[in-house]
Amino acid sequence: MFPTTHFELHGPVAEYQLQSENGNRVTRVFCPSCGSPILGKNTGMEGYVTVSLGTMDNSDNFKPEVVVFARNRKSWDTMDPSVQTFNSQPPWNADA
Repeated sequence: MFPTTHFELHGPVAEYQLQSENGNRVTRVFCPSCGSPILGKNTGMEGYVTVSLGTMDNSDNFKPEVVVFARNRKSWDTMDPSVQTFNSQPPWNADA
């Protein structure tokens, strides 16, 4: 998750919007040519975007700080138990 003040996106994209379980509008931004996910936006977290890790040339230096939607995790998908984990969208503010 990155503040939009520290993020720029160049080039054509397509968007798909839906309403989340808690009523927020979720926007999924993807490549209009191949359909690869690029980023997500959520009206519950205005001013932030979640960037798909697969868009990065090298994601080795990123350290997870939180897991969201752990309820969808597969049995083989394990995470460091010290990382804060939520089964759904938590009621927190990214500035905190």
